[in-house]
Amino acid sequence: MHLRSERNDSLPKISPAHTVSVNRNLAAPCGDRLLRQANAGVVPPRVYKRGHYIMDVKFYGVDVSKAKLDVACCGRVVEIENEKKAIRAFVKSVPLGSYVVMEATNTYHLEMADICHTRGMRAFVVNPRVTRHYREANGLRGNNDRMDARTLCRYIEREHDGLREYVPKSADQRRLKTLVRRRWKLVGMRTQVQESLGSIKELSRDLRALVARIDALIAKLELLIDKQLAGNPDRARIATIKGIGPAVSAVLIADLSSCEFASADAFVAFYGLDPMPKDSGKRKGRRKLSKQGDRLGRAMLYNAALSASRTKVWKPMYDSCLERGLTKVQALIVVARRIARTAWSVYTHKTTFEPSRLFRALT
Repeated sequence: MHLRSERNDSLPKISPAHTVSVNRNLAAPCGDRLLRQANAGVVPPRVYKRGHYIMDVKFYGVDVSKAKLDVACCGRVVEIENEKKAIRAFVKSVPLGSYVVMEATNTYHLEMADICHTRGMRAFVVNPRVTRHYREANGLRGNNDRMDARTLCRYIEREHDGLREYVPKSADQRRLKTLVRRRWKLVGMRTQVQESLGSIKELSRDLRALVARIDALIAKLELLIDKQLAGNPDRARIATIKGIGPAVSAVLIADLSSCEFASADAFVAFYGLDPMPKDSGKRKGRRKLSKQGDRLGRAMLYNAALSASRTKVWKPMYDSCLERGLTKVQALIVVARRIARTAWSVYTHKTTFEPSRLFRALT
């Protein structure tokens, strides 16, 4: 099977009044309807196989919740149960090579995304914040499940060229990612409990018992993470980078092993540590972090930079940033970015950390 990615310039053009078949339940034919004005004059992309076109490729937007899925296509919305049997029955009716987009919704979107990918669809999982801004930018008022599904359908139809296609993770990769995220949640809970109850003297004994229980759970999770990564040579190589401990190395391995990054800059941007310009004409705005990435990894790299800035390996870089007039937080972000680039290089090229190369970059 070969998927034609271009806009089919070799195919005959159609007039704005041309009609195409649509589906009442996205499976059974229900007559014709006029193409939308935005699509007038262009034949929808098709899958080419064995010398002929087999089915028109369509665009589907899926609003995900725990119990159900609202699926929009060609202006219509249907509702299906969010369970494997119902999803498989629906996907069988979807044209081969069609585009299916959904928002990341805890783990509730994984079944739909995995089945679509397995059955030859082009699945995309997007950040809900991106689609929210897209809806607001297009002046779409209000939102509910059906409206969100239509918005996603419109988004994938117009923006699919610039999106990264979904690739399922293995069971081990998903388990590792789950473990490191649950550990992070418990660490946050421990901090919140200590800050909210620490000033109440009457609860000091109960607070200590609760914190001890959370600490025990964190320790168990860390043992499970170590067991999951036992004998992993990549984690051992990344651990040679000064400032990276067991928790940070587990997070980095979880992300590096599940995604393919074209460059070190791409890996930095994955965590939202890339600077974002804000210029207009002669005005040069203040650079800020995009923060359009994985929050957990960004927080862990910042913590790694805090630790690394005190070591003789990374302290010269940290002090150099302060001498240039950067604040302490900005200097730590510079160090965090360099740690991320170094981790990507160590993982990609299967090397170990060499401080001498870092010193050469500073001189």
